[in-house]
Amino acid sequence: MTELQHAADRVEPVAALDGAAMGRRAVRRVRARRAALTGVGALAAVGTVAGVWQVTSTGGVVGPASSPDVPDGWTPVAVGGVRLAVPPGLEPSRRAGVWEQGPDDDGGDFVQVQPAGADAPLVPPGSGLTPVDVRVPGAESARYVVEEHGDDPTFAQDFLGRLQVTLESGDVVQVSLVWVDGGEGEEIFADLVASVSADEDSAPLPDPDGEAELQPLDGFAAGVPAGWEETSFAGLEYALPRGWAADESVADAFPAGERSRSASADGSAAMTVALSDGFARWPESIASSPLDPASTFPLDGADVVQVETMTADGVDSTTAHVRREGGRGYIVTLETPGDADGRALTRQLLGTLGFSAEAATVPGPEDLPEFQTTAVPDGWRAATVGGVGGGALRLALPGSWSEGPPPDGVDWAASGPDETVTVMAAAGDVLDTAPAAGYRYDVPGADAVALQVGDDTTENGQPCFLGTVELRRGDDAVVLSYYGPRGEASHERFASIVRSLRLSGS
Repeated sequence: MTELQHAADRVEPVAALDGAAMGRRAVRRVRARRAALTGVGALAAVGTVAGVWQVTSTGGVVGPASSPDVPDGWTPVAVGGVRLAVPPGLEPSRRAGVWEQGPDDDGGDFVQVQPAGADAPLVPPGSGLTPVDVRVPGAESARYVVEEHGDDPTFAQDFLGRLQVTLESGDVVQVSLVWVDGGEGEEIFADLVASVSADEDSAPLPDPDGEAELQPLDGFAAGVPAGWEETSFAGLEYALPRGWAADESVADAFPAGERSRSASADGSAAMTVALSDGFARWPESIASSPLDPASTFPLDGADVVQVETMTADGVDSTTAHVRREGGRGYIVTLETPGDADGRALTRQLLGTLGFSAEAATVPGPEDLPEFQTTAVPDGWRAATVGGVGGGALRLALPGSWSEGPPPDGVDWAASGPDETVTVMAAAGDVLDTAPAAGYRYDVPGADAVALQVGDDTTENGQPCFLGTVELRRGDDAVVLSYYGPRGEASHERFASIVRSLRLSGS
């Protein structure tokens, strides 16, 4: 998110990111998981009865948990101030206080114990939920709420239940259950609640506000396996299994030259290496949570190595941030099958990473290659955008184009049948460092200029060419963006607009 925010600061929030498409694969599990893992999901009370009794769907009654017992096959555990029993089939996760189905099982059932502060209320304000009181041995008080999503196809898990236990010390601990099968989840949650008791001598959970300590990446082995082919991108060296090739299937490639992507012949695995604009703020800007610490591995010459993995629909997505000490930063993304072989492949690929001499130097704006412009065609007209650096931005546009009301967040816009130019103010520090992939060009009146070009996608999913120009004068900055059909004609049109640019006034 920090990387995306930095990009938004540098370039206007363009129509490049199709959030629906990007999230479609993971949203079903993430929604339900987020509700429990963050402790702030809005849970609706379903089938609850006021008082200290819970009526189960089978008509049975779970009374006050005065004598916690462990159902057959369940595993007793103690952590974070409570003692409880974990249902069979769940294994300890790398996340502290989480038990979930094994990595080869894509079911999505899990139990979590976590601190519950003021920012994680059991009943969010305005939700209209009514919690149910229950007695937990050794605790000052306890309440729970449940929610069922059997009729909502966007949720992979039908049942969510949360129990918050207030200890005699005043600390509040939350026990959450997320279960795929709604009916089974009700019964399991009833048994889970009945198994809970206070245990303030249990192993503490990491402080969620503390500093995360990176964990060694399990299974990591440095070196290039026999038969793999060595390659590099912008100073980062790596190797790929024989048979992998450049992947041109990814539609979006903005800015051009920022990344290199390769994939296996059957498409089951892929690796993307990208330059980072925000590497100077690492590791603070990418710090993981102490409750879910990231991993690391040894890499000669690096001062930042951080690895995180997410699994959805049987696919592991691993992101590694690596930075050459005093030099460039890279983001390596790996997509592999979410099984043992896929995880071994991920670690093999990471084990091939290394730096060349190019990685040791961070280019400045003056080191970027010069952008090649084209002459302004006859028949174009002049346009002026005021309020830029105390003056105005002057440019030329095709004579048939018209200026119109700008969209939200944009200061000025003009368009033709299939093309649009927008101008918006930006943070004054946009050009303190050179963009990871871009060009320079001398615009009269500007102190610093950087350009980026590439293929992108509009908000309605249409492919497009995108060109951006960042200009700074003094403490003011502005970003011009051009959108047109993909192809050389749009690139030439953008190059003519760039040649026409002037910053005037004082």
